[in-house]
Order: sequence, then C-alpha cells, then structure tokens
Amino acid sequence: MRYIILNISAVLEYRYRNIGWICLLCMVFCLSACQKQQVYEGSDARLRFSEETICFDTIFTSVSSVTQRLVVTNPYAGDLYLNISLAGGGQSYFSINVDGLPGTSFSKVCIPAKDSIFIFIKVNILPNQQDTPLLVADTLRFLTNGVEQRVELLAFGQDAHFIVADSRVGNIPYKIVAGEGEHTVWTNDKPYVIYGFAVVDSVGKLEIEKGCRIYVHHDGGLWVYKGGCLKVKGTKDEPVVFQGDRTEEFFQKDYAQWNRIWINEGTEDNEINHAIIKNAFIGIQAEVLDAPMGNKLVLSNTSIQKSSGIGLLGRGYMIEAYNNIISDCGQYAVALLQGGDYHFYHNTIFNYYSMGKRSTPSVFFSNFYDVGNVRYLADFSAEWVNNVLFGSQEREFGYQFVPEAAFSASLHHCLLRCDTLFPDLFGSDLILNKDPLLEDGRKGKFAPLDESPCKGAGKYLPQYPLDMTGDVRPDPPTIGAIEKWVGEEE
Repeated sequence: MRYIILNISAVLEYRYRNIGWICLLCMVFCLSACQKQQVYEGSDARLRFSEETICFDTIFTSVSSVTQRLVVTNPYAGDLYLNISLAGGGQSYFSINVDGLPGTSFSKVCIPAKDSIFIFIKVNILPNQQDTPLLVADTLRFLTNGVEQRVELLAFGQDAHFIVADSRVGNIPYKIVAGEGEHTVWTNDKPYVIYGFAVVDSVGKLEIEKGCRIYVHHDGGLWVYKGGCLKVKGTKDEPVVFQGDRTEEFFQKDYAQWNRIWINEGTEDNEINHAIIKNAFIGIQAEVLDAPMGNKLVLSNTSIQKSSGIGLLGRGYMIEAYNNIISDCGQYAVALLQGGDYHFYHNTIFNYYSMGKRSTPSVFFSNFYDVGNVRYLADFSAEWVNNVLFGSQEREFGYQFVPEAAFSASLHHCLLRCDTLFPDLFGSDLILNKDPLLEDGRKGKFAPLDESPCKGAGKYLPQYPLDMTGDVRPDPPTIGAIEKWVGEEE
C-alpha cells in the first residue's frame, strides 16, 4: 500500500512540474506576442540599393522587353516602412513588381531589420521604333521616414551610341570618353546620346566628325577637362549638332534641356567649326580652372541658340570667334568675365529672348568675378570688329572693371544697340542704335536686307575672306556673320 502511495505522489509531482514549465512557456509566448515590434523611425534613415542606376543596355538584342532586379536593403536593427512609386506612373515605359506584387505605387512596404526586398523592373520598347525617344528614362522614388531617395531607370529607345555615366565627382555624374593619351573619334554612323557628362580627360583628345548628331540628357553635357582637347569638324552642309535628347515638338520650347559644353585650359587649341548648339542652359563655357596653359578656343561658323542662361561664357580664357550667330538667350548672349583675351570678328549677336523678359545686356565684359565673398581677378582685353550687337533691350552692351587688374576693350565697325557711348572704350566707325534690318532674326533668318545699315559698312579682314555660308566677302564687307542667309533652319 505504501508503495502505491509513493508512486502516485511521484506521478503527481512529475505532472505538476511539467504543467509549471508549460505555464511558464505560455507566459513568455504571450509576453512576446504582446510586445510591439521594434520600428526604426529615425529621420536619417537611408536605404541601400544594389544599383543607383538601372540601365537596360540590351534592348536591341531583345524582342520587346527586358527585366532587371533591384535589391533594396534595410541596414538598421529595426523594421522600416516606406512608400515606393514609379514617377511616370501608368504612362511610363517601365513597370515594376515589388516582392511579387505588380503596380506603380506601393504604400507602407515593410523591410524587416537587416533584411532586403526585391524589385523587378521591366521595360517595354519596340526596338528601332522611330517615334520612341532616343533615351527612355524614369525614376523610382523611395520615401522612408520623410527622406526621399531615388534610383534612375534608363533604356535606349533607338539605335545609337549611348554614353552613360559610371563615375561621379561631387554632384556631377560622368564617363570618360577619351582618357589620358587617347585620341577618340566620333563618326557619323549613328547618333550619340549622353547621360551625365562625357569627359575628355587630361592629355586626351576627342574628335567629332562632320554630320554627327549629339543628344544630351537633362543636366548632362560635354566636359573637356584641363589638359584635354576637343576638335569639332563640321562643315556647312554637314554641321555637328548638339541638342537635348527630347526631340518631341513640345520640348523644343524647353531652353534648358541639357547643361553645357564645358572647356578648360590645355596645351592644344580647342576648335569648334560649323556646329549648331541649342536648347542648353549654357551653350559653351570656356574657363581656366587653375592657370592658363597657352591654348585658346577657336569658334567659327557656329550657331548657338535657345540658351536659357548664357550662349557663350568665358572666364579667364583666350577665344577667337568668327562667323558665328548667337541668338535667343535668357540672360547674356556673350559674357566674358574674370579676365581673358578675346577676339571677335564678323559675328551676329541678335538676342530677342522668345520665352520671357530679359534684364541683362546681350554682351557683358569684366576683369573680375565674385563668388560669395571671394573676388577673382585677371587682366582683360577684347577686340571686336565687324560685329552686330543687337536685341530687345535699350542697352545691349555693358561692362564693369576694377583697377586691381588691367582692362582694355576696343570696338570697330560694329553695329551696337546702346543708350550711351562708353568713353573708356576706344571705338571707331560704330553704328549706334540702328536696327540691323535682318530678314527675320526672331525666326532664325539673319540675312541683312538690301537697305540694312550693315551692308558694306565693315572693315575688310583678309584672314576671314568667307562668310558663314561660304560666300566670298566683298571689300568692304557687310557687318555680321553672313552676307545673305542661305543656311538650313534648325
């Protein structure tokens, strides 16, 4: 009997001991279930992406579509909740799938702590379809704790040479197209499309052959770094064209489709002949970064038009410019700042900005340049012969100088719109405040009419016997870039 009682006691003790463990486990489970999941809510939240730019570079070997994968990682110890959207929405050439769900916008997507999600991106383009843009672009937007991050999406809509930035200096994305000691030639076999800046590095040279068409995406451009060299070899019948990559009619009214052609100092002259540069913020910016190296920019037979900012900007550079037309600029047509040595012959500056009002003169000179509280100085000299300087302002020519640096400028045989004659400048045979009477300068027709005061009013310069269109100049010649307008409208 005692043996039975002891066994019953042992069994009861074992069962109660297990029940205690079970109760304890239940309590731990309940407490864990009731505890709120930790979420990272810091305003410094930054997602990590497997790529900053998703580039579809295999469109032309595909039937109609390609899919790529983006990995989005949460590097924090807490969960992150974010919104994801495709900027182009339903009108985009791209479509996305976030962790298995298709759509264009996703809210409160959770990425667990130290974990990742996958986004699959697809582009739908019919290769070589002519009404498709050259470069198709969109943006994936990520909003996390009030912080927005972006991943750019790119696809090539038509067959072209595509130059896509693969490096970055500061906020400037770039790709080197002519490295140190390299001589790169762009041929006229198909268009060139630039995303970011195409860079000619030190001791590199880029030669662009006649007839090349170069399309630049928003905020991009061509950068000839110090020590590099650019040779643009257009002809009258086959000019080299630089413009934005949006060729639709609507975007022709966007005067800041791309950034600029940016040229720094070097040992060999940069040459741009028979080019058309349009719809940029700044057409050409030629400036010395450190110290002059003895070269200059020779700009000839070129049209710079529809710049939202400045057509031609010089800073401490040497420029020889002849037979050029600069028109339709939002600020200055020509701004020569911080010194330099400039020679302008037979140019037509005709600035009626068609997109709004302009408060600056078309042409401006200075031997200094202010950046914040810092003033940069350099000696300035300029010679202008046989030029038209005209536009919508009462005063289309201005200058400022300080005595700490040399300043000299001369204008001869120029038609000039200006409310006063500047006594500091030596000028002779100037035609002041007369309409040049061009065919229709506001529509790109710059031929002087028979009754134009420019006719036969110039000084014959034997080194420039031909006008912009290739016609022989008489003696005396007409003031401006051309004797008559026969060029192709762009």
